[in-house]
Amino acid sequence: MDRVVLHYRPGSALRLSALLQQTQRLLEPMALRPPPAFRPWFPRSSANRRPIRPAKLPPRIGPPGGALTETQPGPMEDALGRIQPAAPGTGPGTEREVPVVRRSWSISRQSGVQLQSRMSLSRRLHRLVSLHRLHLRQRAKWVITQQNCSDLEEAWRCLSRCLSRSGLPTCNANIQRERAEIWVFCDVLHCEQVGRHLKDELRLAGRIHLAVHRLGNIFSM
Repeated sequence: MDRVVLHYRPGSALRLSALLQQTQRLLEPMALRPPPAFRPWFPRSSANRRPIRPAKLPPRIGPPGGALTETQPGPMEDALGRIQPAAPGTGPGTEREVPVVRRSWSISRQSGVQLQSRMSLSRRLHRLVSLHRLHLRQRAKWVITQQNCSDLEEAWRCLSRCLSRSGLPTCNANIQRERAEIWVFCDVLHCEQVGRHLKDELRLAGRIHLAVHRLGNIFSM
């Protein structure tokens, strides 16, 4: 502290002297305590050993189109530097293949003919929308399964072409190959129009189901 200004009322010299002494005591530096010596949480005997590392190596991603493989190494050292035996059936050069979850997205361009926004919902769907208190702009999804078409991949290609030429604006689709399903997302307001278009364009058989997040299937056609 470079400068201290003390303001006081004029009075006797004794009161001023006492005030100066009190101020000096308040401005005395606080006692400083030296910080404690650093004590590492690990023992000193392990200073020259390797740092802690995961027991398994990260997965190795193969070439495009290949499987995701996870390599199981041979004997490794644990956190304390001790040698751990390899698991049965594993070792250098031994790989365990993990199936790849392949999902493809297709998104419609916003140009072109837009879906009709003034279409009235059917009485049945309107009752369900009111029952579940759904917003008309809330997203829902149509679920297409192998029971609706003989070739799911061909249906996906046909749907992708439809989306690319803006046949279903504001929609996006996803193929879940591990579930053998195609999901087509749209607004609740347009779900009936989208469902009819899907059945006509993809020539789907049977009934397709409309699902809403946290509610599951609520409608079918």
